[in-house]
Amino acid sequence: MRLEEIQVALEAAADISNHHEFVIAGSLSVLGYVDPPPEMMSMSIDIDFYPLRDPGRALEISTALGEDSDFHERNGYYLDPIHPELPVLPQGWRERLVEVRLGKVTAYFLNVNDTAISKYARSADHDFRWLEAGYDAGILRIDMIEASARFTVDYPEEKDKKKIIAGIALHRAAMKPDGKLAKELLAFLHHAKPEEIVSADIDDTIYSGKIIWTGEQRAVQRMDNGTLVIHATEAWTTMPELSQYHHIRYTDGEMTLE
Repeated sequence: MRLEEIQVALEAAADISNHHEFVIAGSLSVLGYVDPPPEMMSMSIDIDFYPLRDPGRALEISTALGEDSDFHERNGYYLDPIHPELPVLPQGWRERLVEVRLGKVTAYFLNVNDTAISKYARSADHDFRWLEAGYDAGILRIDMIEASARFTVDYPEEKDKKKIIAGIALHRAAMKPDGKLAKELLAFLHHAKPEEIVSADIDDTIYSGKIIWTGEQRAVQRMDNGTLVIHATEAWTTMPELSQYHHIRYTDGEMTLE
């Protein structure tokens, strides 16, 4: 999807509703940040939207321009109505909307880092693909996303917070210093589906458990309580053995392997 396609859909919505300002959320909010975006972030054909001044009209508009409509058949994409209170979003998201003028309409795109929170909340495979493309392209900011997730989201239930924090921890564990993701480690973590991931504290800690993955500059250890610990190994002179139980001790940043 491209901005010009968003414009076509919203101008059609304006003709029907006489509204000329619309909020765009979901995957295609990335178009408010960059056009063209990474392909994996803009593959969606449904445009999550609502009229800025009258959110209740979104359903009416989608009757003519939504899924399986003539508009959908002609263009290959469609408007998908949402309500502003529906997504799990951090406080202040309205103030961070990105305004883009498109012909006779104005689109207000959800900030991509706010969109990321809702992606983690849902955690479907395609949500993770969107997030990972955003990190690799340098579009998403994991520190900002994590701070929002921990301190500025009103969660419906505690399990929603745990899901989001776990997803962020997965990506942080696989993130290289340049912000890109270590693909092999990322694939392993997705397959393992851990409930909790932590990065090793190198001040004064001992970790005991089996080494379940090793790769370039990383080792993954499963603790006795099931937690996965990610060790940065680039400075290690001795590597732990895969599938063996190890005690890994840190003292003032120095590692001892037992």
